[in-house]
Amino acid sequence: MQEPGAIGLGLLPLPETERRHVLVIGAGLVGLSSALWLQKAGHRVTLVDREPPLGNASFEQACSYGNACTVAPHSVVPVATPGVAWRVPGMLLNPLGPLAIVWRYLPHLSPWLRAFLASSGTVEVERIATVLSNLLAQSDAAWRPLIDESGAQALERRDGCLYLYKTEAQFQAAESEASFRERHGVALDRLDKAAIRDLEPNLAPLYQRGVLFRDAYTFSSPRLLAFALAEAIVRRGGTFVGGEASGLEATETGIRVWVAGGELHADHAVVAGGAWSRALARKIGDDVLLDTERGYHVLFPAAGALLKRPVCYPEHGFYMTPMADGLRAAGTVELGGLKAPPNRGRTAMIRNGVQTLLPAAGEGTREWLGFRPSMPDSLPVVGNSPTSPNMTYAFGHGHLGLTLAGITGLLVVDLISKRKPAIDLSPLRPDRFSRFGGRR
Repeated sequence: MQEPGAIGLGLLPLPETERRHVLVIGAGLVGLSSALWLQKAGHRVTLVDREPPLGNASFEQACSYGNACTVAPHSVVPVATPGVAWRVPGMLLNPLGPLAIVWRYLPHLSPWLRAFLASSGTVEVERIATVLSNLLAQSDAAWRPLIDESGAQALERRDGCLYLYKTEAQFQAAESEASFRERHGVALDRLDKAAIRDLEPNLAPLYQRGVLFRDAYTFSSPRLLAFALAEAIVRRGGTFVGGEASGLEATETGIRVWVAGGELHADHAVVAGGAWSRALARKIGDDVLLDTERGYHVLFPAAGALLKRPVCYPEHGFYMTPMADGLRAAGTVELGGLKAPPNRGRTAMIRNGVQTLLPAAGEGTREWLGFRPSMPDSLPVVGNSPTSPNMTYAFGHGHLGLTLAGITGLLVVDLISKRKPAIDLSPLRPDRFSRFGGRR
């Protein structure tokens, strides 16, 4: 076993005899980061995706295209927290709430929901937050070499992230969460109304207090970030194959994947297929308790210069983020699987909220629905398959796909290269919810 590469900053290429041909299934930001880290270690990489982020490919159905593009080291609080069980009836009754369940999907969601509720106890939340804080503490350092190599520095905007509260009572109610974040290493400033107005003068004065997360930052375009990473991978000799991975099989010597009417063979495979990863894992006998959060955004193309940083009113459940193509209002959580049609009421709610909170935003001209791959405990799956030594999983990041893409890629290298991982990966193992079943 080799020692970990100091969070990748001193990662040395492997000897020729230890290098592998690795097939990465999924070319979102997690897959791209994994591929580039694998190349830096000396492995040969092929990526498979339905719409690889190269040339003029639309790349518009992946979460890596439509997210709020924020690196969020403050996100140590899992979605399931004490008392969430009392909110489940409201999630079913209010389809427009910040956290909602599509009631027709409930029978399919039941195993996931049981595990979600089991993750909401005080002791569990503390454990999960500790794991998240360890991952988040490494996230920026693991991104740096990838950003430098891909030349994506110009996309970064380091102005923090702002949470706002309309009343003093709301702010005080959120104080326990702010203190929880601080205890887990989050740097934040509590702001009064005047300080908020100085930071974001274009907001309607519908706030009394706020919290600024100092270490958060954004990329101005997830699409351009993905393209930059893809081009860096190609420069290193990586290849992209367009098409859906329709079959997956572990062989005695490696992995066989059926895609675009043909077969691909590799020594090892990484499944980074986002919300579609559960179906891929099943093909070799692993049933991971992954489900889907449906996330929406509305783009306001004339409003990109109105804010300097992501702004969130937690009661509304979405972020307003300035980006290269305008202001993207993105967020909310809708548990409803991959097949239900978009709920236009949710985008209308986002649209109306932005026009109230940021009156000069103008019209929202584009709506989008994407699928977040989510585990019940808000922790990703990063680990080797329990059934195949030549398969590694890297998915289930929920709201933290962009944030944790770099460190996930480095951990994938550790697993495939048989290095000692930089952190304990046992809380991220694929089969950690096997006791809840969930095959459907």
